[in-house]
Amino acid sequence: VLWKGSEKYHRSGPWVGLGFSGAPLWRGTQLVIQNMVNTTSEVYYSYTLIQGTSMITITFVNQTLNVRQRIVWVQEENKWKPFQTVPGDSCDYYNTCGPFGYCISNHSPNCDCLEGFEPKSQQGWDTLDYTQGCVRSDPWSCKVKGKDGFRKISGLKLPDTTHSWVDRNMKLEDCESKCMGNCSCTAYTTLNASGGSGCVIWYGDLFDLRLSDGGQELYVRMAHTGIHHSFPLPILIKLSRI
Repeated sequence: VLWKGSEKYHRSGPWVGLGFSGAPLWRGTQLVIQNMVNTTSEVYYSYTLIQGTSMITITFVNQTLNVRQRIVWVQEENKWKPFQTVPGDSCDYYNTCGPFGYCISNHSPNCDCLEGFEPKSQQGWDTLDYTQGCVRSDPWSCKVKGKDGFRKISGLKLPDTTHSWVDRNMKLEDCESKCMGNCSCTAYTTLNASGGSGCVIWYGDLFDLRLSDGGQELYVRMAHTGIHHSFPLPILIKLSRI
């Protein structure tokens, strides 16, 4: 998390096995191997150069531009070059579109509501004020057959994990059951994007969503009565068990 004073300014997505959700830049690079260690005694992230390669790099906070930058030394040109800058676009700023809203880079307007949700304040939305975010567009009844279920949405930077719960061994179907059994649970997904076990569950509103090439699948809880297929972007939608 990058802070500006007491406010969150930028947040990477959570670690999902291959990298950080919503941050595809390192993925596929031929220079480094990423590693996340999470045990009962310690948690840390590291990266190491692949054997036979070399790179001189520095990461720092540029207080003039209010960004975190990574620069790389290019020997042939005898100078530093930018490799990564965050926030990198308008959707990289924390919670641009409010709860249950998602940000679309290089799109006007930048914000939209998840399928099954609508702006909480249409007047605010029309004036490009997205701070109030979105709410369910249809009446929702928790744990009532035909009124409660999950919709699978692909390509999302996963929400802020401040109010989340993790089990590294739980299967995805058990993760769904656990979420369904708690009316405060609003979404779930697998912990490891490369396959295998693991469960992440979110409680309350979902914050800081964006479409991303490095995004994952998120199963969002919503009313089933409002299901339709007019999503303005090519996002995969799949109904789950009710």
